[in-house]
Amino acid sequence: MSKRKFTYNEAVEKLNSLQSNAALLEQLRKAGPRASEKSLPEMKEHFRRIGYEPKDFDKLNLIHVTGTKGKGSTSALTQSILHHYDSNIKTGLFTSPHLVAVRERIRINGEPISEELFSRYFQDVWERLEATKEEAIRALNLSEQDTQALLRNKREHPDKPVYFRFLTLVALHAFIQEKVDCAILEVGIGGEYDSTNIIEKPIVCGITALGLDHVSILGNTIDQIAWHKAGIIKPGVPVISFKQVPEAMEVVKKRAQEKNAPLTIVHAKDICKLDDIKLGLAGIHQKYNALTAIEICKIWLKKIRGIQFDNNEQVPKEFRQGLAMVKWPGRCQELPIKETKYGSNNNNNVTWYLDGAHTIESLQVCAAWFKDIAEHNSKALRILVFNCTHGRDSSKLLRVISEIQPQVHFDHVVFTTNVTFKEGYTADNTNRTDSREEITSVQQVLAKSWLEQVPEFYKDCVHVVETIEDTVQFAINRSNNLPNDKEQVQILTTGSLIMVGNMLTVLGIQPQ
Repeated sequence: MSKRKFTYNEAVEKLNSLQSNAALLEQLRKAGPRASEKSLPEMKEHFRRIGYEPKDFDKLNLIHVTGTKGKGSTSALTQSILHHYDSNIKTGLFTSPHLVAVRERIRINGEPISEELFSRYFQDVWERLEATKEEAIRALNLSEQDTQALLRNKREHPDKPVYFRFLTLVALHAFIQEKVDCAILEVGIGGEYDSTNIIEKPIVCGITALGLDHVSILGNTIDQIAWHKAGIIKPGVPVISFKQVPEAMEVVKKRAQEKNAPLTIVHAKDICKLDDIKLGLAGIHQKYNALTAIEICKIWLKKIRGIQFDNNEQVPKEFRQGLAMVKWPGRCQELPIKETKYGSNNNNNVTWYLDGAHTIESLQVCAAWFKDIAEHNSKALRILVFNCTHGRDSSKLLRVISEIQPQVHFDHVVFTTNVTFKEGYTADNTNRTDSREEITSVQQVLAKSWLEQVPEFYKDCVHVVETIEDTVQFAINRSNNLPNDKEQVQILTTGSLIMVGNMLTVLGIQPQ
């Protein structure tokens, strides 16, 4: 008799039960990176329970990518280059977070795996862990104090890893089952103790830019951040690193030397190599990511296919299609929308500009991108939609956008929570990591901060709403009641990648 299969929604609901709540996350943030020192031995044990040893993943010809900025984009660019270089190269890509559906995090040949495959591989992992549950709980040897701590933090399944780590199990299991030729893993947080760092013999490692603005957020110095990021470097494995600030670069060089790992440094000045190259992602920062991805692909193809590229050629011509065809939604994304379930735009006149920037440096790139767009249209009504969570310095982040107000002239500013619909979240976007009080109060602070930063702005044009659904309804209403001197609506949505993903959900955009 065949066993009952999980539905996709059942799989997602079980996954959501593994989310850490807001209180636990706050404890982990205060504890810092070393709070995760036990994560790798724990992950190895979880993999053993589902039937794998780290060496089993060597056959995936792995590429491992870390950084504080651009690691997801670089991973996507790497995947696109390799698959378009030769469509017979079957690629797997594991990234985070997702935008619309959790299955976006696990991609085959650049496309999110189907609901059926996600459910199948999720169920495999879940049931294998269930089969060893009693053994695992006994091995925890919990004291009464530890048991009470688990109860306080509402860990429903103490024998199972938390959300991201569980998805790491599912992703690598899926890539083995799907027999991918190359698996590209984006590090979740940090590097040294990240759950993806259980792999032992990647083909090449990549380190993207290490942003200075992450130093204050994480409470560590730049060399401490660099030390953790460079923790993915493996003995004798080539590493590609974007050129960092001097103190970070020294750490990367030192860790590479310690591991006898050949180090290639990508320089910003080399951006001229892309002058005549079409890139599928907007923004100058994506060109830096593309330079890093190009070098990663060269090494992978040399080691796996024995292909030696001409060093005199700026960008291999075989890479150009992949650079042009790459898809990475929610990053400097322009999205014309005519129909929504909240009504039609009478004149097909609404364009959403979506960018999940959430640091000072990434918001500066976003601001420059949108300012350039605004300069080419003087008859647009402009709306800023902004969101900030997770204890970031919200006023400093907002200032990056408020500083372009003299050139852009936002007519309305909307501060929204990242709650998707009035009735709450979808299963794919259920979020237990923020308290409702936090995400609401932060938006109130932002509204006050905007009026302090732009004192001439009309107070009645600053709006705080409880859900993204409210935001979309507001924008649709404005588009259908434009002043005579306006012809279209341009909506910049930024400050949070979670909010951008939930915005795509409300707009009815399917996983890409």
